[in-house]
Amino acid sequence: MRFVPVFLVMILAACASSKTPYPAAQDIVDGVAAAHPELVRLTLHAVPAGKTECTQVASTVKSRRGKPSDPEDLKAMKTGQKIVMDESGAVDVTVPILRKSGKPTAVAGVTLRLEEGADRAALVHKAGVIAEELATAVRAAGAPVW
Repeated sequence: MRFVPVFLVMILAACASSKTPYPAAQDIVDGVAAAHPELVRLTLHAVPAGKTECTQVASTVKSRRGKPSDPEDLKAMKTGQKIVMDESGAVDVTVPILRKSGKPTAVAGVTLRLEEGADRAALVHKAGVIAEELATAVRAAGAPVW
């Protein structure tokens, strides 16, 4: 009967990995997000090896993982510029992650709660700081994590 728990763990691990198409990227996102309880969501966008479409390679929102990136994410990837959008009760900041050459290699989508009376500019700055933490962790991983 010992094989039953091990078998169950193997099945659960297989199911979990099928929902996380890029586990190394997901580990990085989860690690950065754990340090920031003010996050509504944190998503890493990139064009995976062998693909042509920018994809949400990792996210704190499971339903986003592996899905195509949104138009603002594509715009940030194309232009290398930060995109700021207001959502209901939140501010969504999309920040390109740049190579040494200055060309975007990925995009960090950082959404923070926007409570009444909050300083929106300070939140946009905070999102940039979190995006840089994500970029630093991605670079530290060495090989591409997607």
